[in-house]
Amino acid sequence: MTRVSAWMYLFYGTDIIQSKFDEAKDGSFEVLAPDKRYVFVSSSKHLRELDTAPDTVLSLQAASKQMLQPQYAMHSFNWFDRRGTEGVGFVRALRTLLTNNIPQILPNLSILITSSLTDVLAEHPNVDAQIGAVIQRFLSSHKAVYEVLLPIADQRCLQRDLGKLGGELPKHACIQWIMETSPRKAPWSGKRVVHELMAIWLGSVHALTTTITFAIRDLCLHPEYAEPLRAELEAEYKNFLQTGQGLPLLDSFIKESARLTPVESTLGPFQFSDGTKLSPGDWACTPVRAIMQNEALYPAPLEFHGFRFVDRDNVSIHTPEGAQRFQIQQEKPSSLCSADATWHVWGSGRMVCPGRYYAAAVMKVILAQIIRDYDCSLVDPAARRWFTWRSTTLPGPGTKVVFSPRQDVSRAVSGV
Repeated sequence: MTRVSAWMYLFYGTDIIQSKFDEAKDGSFEVLAPDKRYVFVSSSKHLRELDTAPDTVLSLQAASKQMLQPQYAMHSFNWFDRRGTEGVGFVRALRTLLTNNIPQILPNLSILITSSLTDVLAEHPNVDAQIGAVIQRFLSSHKAVYEVLLPIADQRCLQRDLGKLGGELPKHACIQWIMETSPRKAPWSGKRVVHELMAIWLGSVHALTTTITFAIRDLCLHPEYAEPLRAELEAEYKNFLQTGQGLPLLDSFIKESARLTPVESTLGPFQFSDGTKLSPGDWACTPVRAIMQNEALYPAPLEFHGFRFVDRDNVSIHTPEGAQRFQIQQEKPSSLCSADATWHVWGSGRMVCPGRYYAAAVMKVILAQIIRDYDCSLVDPAARRWFTWRSTTLPGPGTKVVFSPRQDVSRAVSGV
């Protein structure tokens, strides 16, 4: 029976985790898969124990290596299991340098996204969701990315080694930031820089595309949010592009979508304070979906309320009847980039995602263009919108969205 249950986890993982979470009542619990034993914890005490465990015992980097399979997905990249073995400069590159440069990046990014959306919808009025899966089998995109970036990185490294880092080099380039934050005593080669950049991209692409896809579909299912969001964009989008800050209604809408449709690997023995043990190879996880749909933490947890995370005054500014129409809200406002005991989308503790501010800004830019320029609707609102694999919820390919250009929209791409 245990073997059967382990295989069932592959297809019904989210339901199994939810059931065990409800039974555990804030305690730890285990889930067996064909290849792993997962131990889930959700209490603040256990989360602190995970956060303070040494990297020699618990390693998020080792878990990521098993999930992403970099030797196949990143052109033979093979990173170490222990975090920091080759330096952690990428954390500063993402958390500090990239985040600080968001205001310089967003204006051009907004123009690019607007023109790309227009071109794609003009050239491909009908796109079959199955095409991407078929094409992917015949493409070696990781090889193409590697071969394009390697000469650039090699040239930058050569200039670095010759001490000729002058004004010629771009100041706002991720390749440059990764180079500058690599270990000084053993600077990374061009190959290592490209591998690091590919790892960052691969780790971010899934979260961005999945969250945006679900948010678009939630916009179709809840059209009452379109006008308040457009009013906010009309009033505040230009300032957002210049600062990277603001758009609280859109921020809350994306966060609510992520809440409804949302690990570490053990290198050595570990034991929690309640006696729960981890053996080498086990994974310690948080039941993200179950926590974010816990009625003790979220009012009406299974219902979509797009403005639940925003201050009530912000809702009233952009929709006079907002206080009456959008009543379900959390006790305290919070942002999409929050990371606390009730919101684990970005990880938790010292392992929280350092690039989350940039990721959130990109999601806002993409959805802002769609909300501003298009009316969206589902071909079949009753179609299944997702499927699950292990503990992951993914957009279902059968849900089709219609994008209808709005006739009364100003097409200025520098802002709304």
